[in-house]
Amino acid sequence: MRTTKILLADDHALIRECLIAMLEKAPGLEVVAQAASGMEAVRLTYELRPDLILMDLMMPDGNGIEASRCILSAFPDMKVLVLSMYGDARSVRQAMDAGVKGFLVKSCPADEIINAISIVSDNGFYLSSHLQGVLDHELQSAAGKLPLTSREEEVLVLMAEGKTSREIATQLKISPKTVETHRMHLMKKLNLTNIASLTKFAIREGLLSLD
Repeated sequence: MRTTKILLADDHALIRECLIAMLEKAPGLEVVAQAASGMEAVRLTYELRPDLILMDLMMPDGNGIEASRCILSAFPDMKVLVLSMYGDARSVRQAMDAGVKGFLVKSCPADEIINAISIVSDNGFYLSSHLQGVLDHELQSAAGKLPLTSREEEVLVLMAEGKTSREIATQLKISPKTVETHRMHLMKKLNLTNIASLTKFAIREGLLSLD
């Protein structure tokens, strides 16, 4: 079994200790470093290149959103999973816009954290069960828009599965530029702005399974 190397970023030492104790009981997971600030999370990512970062939002010296943007601009394929006390729509939207692959609230059970890590590690997207209604307004705004073409549906599903534009282009035998055009049309048609809302739309429309 391949080991997923995790960087844990949270400014509360007690929370980090509890998370480490929980994560390292799960097979295939290893916490390779801890960060107590956004800047430290960025530095350790450069040094260690973990497989996944479990990122708090409210931290000193660069919050989780700023740290995620910095990390993902340098390492676009890095998997960042937010674990936060705050699950309001604004926080979720900012995190998704920064490019994170999932969002959990700290009140969720341990097995949900493990499951989310597994899904995100496999290039999926995960939104905490406590937040399923947060993006509903975005889905509702998509209702009544122009229907998608079959090609747009294919691109939508592959995007929601975490595929890059180049990977989608290879799979569909089209150019990356054409993929980007489809992406732009999807966003405009559905009035959505990020992968999180596209993923939720795909699930709601039966185009993508939660499994």
